[in-house]
Amino acid sequence: MSSYHDKWYTRIFSDPKIVEELLRSFVHEEFIEELDFSSLKKLNTKFVPVSGNSRHADIVYEIKSDGQSAYIYLFLEFQSTVDRFMALRMNRYLLEFYQENQRLNGEKHLNPPFPVLIYNGDTKWNAPTSLRELFYKSSVPKKYIPDFSYFKIAINEIPKRELVKIRNAVSAIFYVENSTPEDIKRNRKELVSLLSSVIKEEGARIVDAIFERMRKTQKIDKKVSVINSVEDLVEVTGMWETAVKRHEKQILEKGIEKGIERGIERGIERGIEKGIEKTQKENALKLIEKGMDNSFIHEITGLSLKEIRALRKEKKKV
Repeated sequence: MSSYHDKWYTRIFSDPKIVEELLRSFVHEEFIEELDFSSLKKLNTKFVPVSGNSRHADIVYEIKSDGQSAYIYLFLEFQSTVDRFMALRMNRYLLEFYQENQRLNGEKHLNPPFPVLIYNGDTKWNAPTSLRELFYKSSVPKKYIPDFSYFKIAINEIPKRELVKIRNAVSAIFYVENSTPEDIKRNRKELVSLLSSVIKEEGARIVDAIFERMRKTQKIDKKVSVINSVEDLVEVTGMWETAVKRHEKQILEKGIEKGIERGIERGIERGIEKGIEKTQKENALKLIEKGMDNSFIHEITGLSLKEIRALRKEKKKV
């Protein structure tokens, strides 16, 4: 893979919100509930690669748990082949991180780590997740044999039905990564519905990034309906957010001029309602022009099917 893929994944998982979704949705360990995600902070760390041919990236976060710091260590693996000695590689990187961290801070104890491997290759991941599994059997007592384990997230092992049920940004990313161009064409409505949920929760930015990756990796022609739908989804949401903010600002300024507290509140409420209604209709008309069906327009704009049909009739009269 090119450095584009490395940078894209690194950029996506440099967002604390995405990392929180990753841990809550795909790491089924009890301690996750004890983490204080409001304290999640990405550390500036540079790791030395094993070799020039190594395809991976490392991201380390610091997080509080019961007042004590811990480290979330994400190892993003981009190689298409499975590295049997991944536990050894990850252990080495983590020890280098601790060595450098201890040199800089001089602490007497080390904060505990939670190492996570995110693998996006096609081959099934069958490498040991524990360093101890890599050693030959021996009479040497286990306490003298180094051990290290990592938590594996192999994207190609997660069923699409599960990803659709989760309905957040990380599940959408994994859905796209787990799909061929044919899958995306065939499951257009399912993917658009999933991306619509992401937009409602997190805005258009992350969907725009997913769309960018689809273009780069899937090489799907622009004329394919799913691409047009995603473009409309992002464009319409961007217009929506801009319009609502503009109306909020205008009404707030008018309310401040009057200097009446309740008037401000009522003015904002009426203005936002009118602004949203106007924006809904504008966006619906735009989607009608692009040939979208009523159910899709209803899902994106929130207008009722009756209102959408009325808009279609009005447009035909013009």
